[in-house]
Amino acid sequence: MRLGGLYPIFEPNVALRRDPAYKPETPPNLRFVRPDSIDDLDDIATQLDRYGLSAIGAPGALWDRSRDECAAFGERARELGIMVGEANFNDNLLVADRELADQRISDIRRGLLHADAMQCRSLHILPGTKVPAGGLLTAHPEMFTDAYRAELREVVLRVMDGLDLQHTRFLIEPFNHSFFYQPEDIREFYDAVDHPRVGFQMDVVNMIAMDTYFDTTSLIHRTFDLLGDFVYSAHVKDLQWDYGHLTLKWDEVLIGEGTLDLATYLQRMDELDPDTPCYCEHLPDEASYAHNFAKVHEAADRIGVDVKRRVGQLELGD
Repeated sequence: MRLGGLYPIFEPNVALRRDPAYKPETPPNLRFVRPDSIDDLDDIATQLDRYGLSAIGAPGALWDRSRDECAAFGERARELGIMVGEANFNDNLLVADRELADQRISDIRRGLLHADAMQCRSLHILPGTKVPAGGLLTAHPEMFTDAYRAELREVVLRVMDGLDLQHTRFLIEPFNHSFFYQPEDIREFYDAVDHPRVGFQMDVVNMIAMDTYFDTTSLIHRTFDLLGDFVYSAHVKDLQWDYGHLTLKWDEVLIGEGTLDLATYLQRMDELDPDTPCYCEHLPDEASYAHNFAKVHEAADRIGVDVKRRVGQLELGD
C-alpha cells in the first residue's frame, strides 16, 4: 500500500466552495497533497518523506492540460519515486442537457488519455445527480431506480468506448445519494458493465449506513469480499455521529474520532496490489493531514501492514 493525501478543503465557506466559479489554488504548504504543476514536485519531496508518503494526486483538470505536460509531470514524479495515483472529474455526467453531457463525456475521455500519458493509476467520478441545478452530492429519487442504473452504465461505456488505456483505470466512487452505495448493488453494477478498465474507488466511510455505523468491520469485509478485485485506489478517513443535530447528521472527522475499524481496513487493503494508493482527504491544514498519516502508520505498524515509502525511481506496471 502507498499512502498519500488528497483534496484539501481549506475554504471554510461552504457556499463559496459550491459556487461553480470557485477555483481554489492549493496553498504552497499543501502542494505535497496535490501539486499544481511539475514545478512543485522537487519541492514536496521533503514533506512526503517526513510523513512516510509515496503517493500524490494528479494536478486538477487534466483535460485542460496538454498531453505533453501530463507526460512530463508523470515522468518527473516517477524519477522522484512518487506515484501519481488518482485524478478526478467533478462535472456531472448525467445532466439532462444532451449537448452539455456530450461535451463532458468528451472532456473526461481526454482526461483519461492525459492521465494515461502521466501514468496516473486512476481517474474517478461520483455518480451524477439528476437534480438540474444540484451539486454532485445532491440526491434525487430517480437515482435509486433501475432506469438510473441503466443510464449510468450507458454513460460509463460511452466514456470508455474505443479508448486504449495502458496505465489508467476509470473508477467510480460510492456515495449515499444513489444506488451506488452498498457493496451488493455496486457489484451487480460492475458485473453489468463488464469492462476490464472500469473499477472501484474504495471509500468505505462513504458506504456507512445506519446498520453499519457501529459495525464498520462487517461492512469492510463485505465490501472487500465483493469488490476487492475492482479496487485500484482508496480513501481513508473517519465518520462521527453528531447527536446534537435533529434528525441525522454525520461528519467526516480525524481518524480515531469516529467508528471506522482502521486495523481491519488496512488488513484488507494489504491483500491488494502493494502499489495501491490510499489517501487521507478533505482536511483543512497540514497538521490535520499529519495526524491522519500518523494514525495510519501507527495502525499499520501494529498489525504488520507494509506502507511503501518513497525510494529511488519508480517503475510502474499497468
